Amino acid sequence: MEKLLHNVKAKIISIGDELLIGQVVNTNASWLGEQLTINGIEVVGILTIGDGEADIMNALESCSDVDLVMMTGGLGPTADDITKPTLCRFFNTTMVLNEDALENVRQIFKLRGYPMSERNIQQAYIPKDCIYIPNRFGTAPCTWFEKGKTVYISMPGVPFEMKNVFTTEILSMLKKHFKVTPYARKVIMTTGIGESFLADKIKDWEENLPDFLSLAYLPQYGMVRLRLDGRHEDAEFLQNIINQEVEKLYSLIGEFIFGEDDAPIAEVVLEKLRKEHKTLVTAESCTGGAIARMLTSVAGCSDVYKGSVVSYCNEVKINLLGVKSEDIEKYNVVSKQVAEQMAVGARKTLNADYAVATTGVAGPSGGTEEIPVGTVWIAVATPEGVFSKINNFGKDRDNNIQRAGITSLNMLREFLNKK
Repeated sequence: MEKLLHNVKAKIISIGDELLIGQVVNTNASWLGEQLTINGIEVVGILTIGDGEADIMNALESCSDVDLVMMTGGLGPTADDITKPTLCRFFNTTMVLNEDALENVRQIFKLRGYPMSERNIQQAYIPKDCIYIPNRFGTAPCTWFEKGKTVYISMPGVPFEMKNVFTTEILSMLKKHFKVTPYARKVIMTTGIGESFLADKIKDWEENLPDFLSLAYLPQYGMVRLRLDGRHEDAEFLQNIINQEVEKLYSLIGEFIFGEDDAPIAEVVLEKLRKEHKTLVTAESCTGGAIARMLTSVAGCSDVYKGSVVSYCNEVKINLLGVKSEDIEKYNVVSKQVAEQMAVGARKTLNADYAVATTGVAGPSGGTEEIPVGTVWIAVATPEGVFSKINNFGKDRDNNIQRAGITSLNMLREFLNKK
């Protein structure tokens, strides 16, 4: 493993019929792509193939033009797991029993309290002409091959095993084997502005970026992420330039930036409230608990977030949140009056400093000419009073719910920033 390379390019091969038919989402490839990229290895292709021997052979043969091939899947104990025999054919070698791999299998079955079968013992057989990589998290061993200029690494398809063996074993081996051009990036999180409008605002800045930097627009529900990244031989210089360009970006679109490096808006809001020793509650109708889910997905949220009232029907709005029934009849349940009463009621009932509330028509049905699908009133109750805003997010239910959640938290974030 003395070979040193500079500009390292990689391809990922994901093996499994279940990936092709959509039965299982290929999270391994996205995770591996992320890890390789941040460690300076450029991913130039991702192949998803079936369990057949011909599929695997063709994929391996098509990857001889890169420096590194990362394979996941097909290493289990069942008949359709044929990655190891196919690797033997590709590298013109045979299978041999590896005592370290066998001992690892024994220890795992001992720890789990299960008896070993002959099928499990077979997992300790690996191709003769490879470097054995221990998998302490499962029974499928990993292997490292070199052919020409290319390194081929085979890993299990179980995400938990793959991630752990990559982190604990393979990454350090890659760093010893390859010399890579330093890579750096910054992700800027924006909301409240569409992709095309954002592009117009930063057009001149983008056109004047150094040629070793690139910008990517990554839109998703209710937000646009901006990824600024690049490679340069001088790591410190690269990072300094990225920092300078990000400062320029803040001067152009600072009002729309809510965070950096993929930090979710819920985390940003919770941290702001934590610093002020304030608490938050939610009252949700059309979002049905989605905002509560966003908040409770953040570790340590319990010192800020107290809870939620999912008031999906009018009875709950009236009895638990104190919404006036006559206002529902007069203004409609999807209205400024109801949203604000929900927020004020939640803040009072759950005894918190701040509350956000949503009421709307998520769709796909239920809209009217006056209140079409996608209409959502959002209210924020604060110690200083309550304010609200009407939105229309479109006709897709999932989009409406997610955008309403992000917009709700962003309204609170903007209020906190102005204090």
